[in-house]
Amino acid sequence: MTKPEQSATLATPPFQSSKRLSLSAIRWRAARPMIFAAILISAVYLSLAALVIAVDPHNVYRWGAEPRIEPGDTPRDLVIDWIDVAAKDPAYNTFLVGSSITAMYTPEYLEDILGPETRAANLSYGGPRPRDRDLVLDQLVENPGIRHLILTFDWTYIRDPETTNAGFPTFLYDDDISNDLRMVNLPTIRRTFDILGGKLTYSNPDDAGYAEFVEKMYAGFQSPSEMARIGRLIERNRAGILASSGRDCDSFHAINDQLVPDVKTLSTKGVKVDILFPIVSYAFYYVRRNDISPALLDEQMIARRCLVDAVGDLPHVRVFALDDEPAVSGDLVNFREVGHVYNPAILRRFVTAMKTGDDRLTRENFAEYEREIRSAVEGYRLTNSYAEREHEPPSP
Repeated sequence: MTKPEQSATLATPPFQSSKRLSLSAIRWRAARPMIFAAILISAVYLSLAALVIAVDPHNVYRWGAEPRIEPGDTPRDLVIDWIDVAAKDPAYNTFLVGSSITAMYTPEYLEDILGPETRAANLSYGGPRPRDRDLVLDQLVENPGIRHLILTFDWTYIRDPETTNAGFPTFLYDDDISNDLRMVNLPTIRRTFDILGGKLTYSNPDDAGYAEFVEKMYAGFQSPSEMARIGRLIERNRAGILASSGRDCDSFHAINDQLVPDVKTLSTKGVKVDILFPIVSYAFYYVRRNDISPALLDEQMIARRCLVDAVGDLPHVRVFALDDEPAVSGDLVNFREVGHVYNPAILRRFVTAMKTGDDRLTRENFAEYEREIRSAVEGYRLTNSYAEREHEPPSP
């Protein structure tokens, strides 16, 4: 075969080339709108991200509008997005870092009990875990204006130190600014435009809804059916209530590596630190041992003992508890859930102790406190004087 013939044989027929070009053009025309849409979406997102970071609605950076929490407001669960907003506000010198058990305390309530020199912010939110609690305390350690820290020692300190509240925006508190792009969501964008419109204060719009939620929670908890359910759980778990955890002070890394170092730093700076052991009912140790730990009572007592021992010599640091009293923790009329106090008198006493010095735990009296709780829980029989007492709503 001659070379011209070979060339003719190897050449692509014109109709095939035209067909191939036609298919490529069709594919490009089909893909072009999607590509342009992706480019447009990326450009809009990056523009919004640049705007959000420039305005800084979370007050994370050294620039921005420096928004504030509305004076007297109690943000509750919304506060997880406003930690820096509150922690860097020079208007506050007292911070309550707690959980859902202290979410009801308003700044005015705290100031009324602790004195007029108190300018309080409540940073309580539901379900704190060791890592996010540590991030909150780290922000407060850096606050030059802090004078008083009130801290709840929640049961979650027995968890691994890296355990984190699933809804907490940990990405705002690391050194990787690229992670901050995750804060570009609709609520943050709305706050950004609110700030651009001149609204520099944040507020919780659902105070009435929270009060209604608490009242319904209490009513449901006090029902005969719920008491019967709790009674069954108590009897079912009674045999293992004194189970040993096998743990010692070296086992609690969230306490040793996170909490105690922050408390020591604040103590060195002259900050008053009051640590409150949450008031849980004796039924709590029976009801929650299935989902928290089968040795819940033992772990809680050891963890509390280790904390008291670790901070016992620190100046300006005190620990308080009043759950060793059967009239408080033994009577479920005082609770809206086995781990949440409802009785207004007990709620007030919980805070007032910091002013009076009552109900303080030390190395010297902790052993007696521990014995009383272990004994009371071991012999606990469901008690509820609801039918004998006129119910009043909580005042905080």
